[in-house]
Amino acid sequence: MAVDWADCGGSWNVPSHYGEAEKLERQTLEIQRRILGPDHPDTAMSTYNLGGIALHKGKPDEALSLLREAIDHGLAPNIAVNMEKDPDLSALYKDPRFTSLVAHAKDRAAAAQKPN
Repeated sequence: MAVDWADCGGSWNVPSHYGEAEKLERQTLEIQRRILGPDHPDTAMSTYNLGGIALHKGKPDEALSLLREAIDHGLAPNIAVNMEKDPDLSALYKDPRFTSLVAHAKDRAAAAQKPN
């Protein structure tokens, strides 16, 4: 159910399309929260996508908040631990808050891997 923007030919990554991409992703997120719940991996992926869109729109604080929400609510560990290499987040690479967020993502992913 998650929207994979790569399947859209990357058109969301064009500045003139950010508003439309954000609107569609927010609609998707609303539906996912209602149907799948707030802690479903697809819901978390949509939140992560919104973080990328916010960053591209020049809103790093909102982006960081959305990325943290995604990590804390079910983002797949393989995505969370590799977010520091996500080229769509490159504007955050030198931000100490992002460095802290990546560490948090890695901690959560490691905890999820541990047997009960």
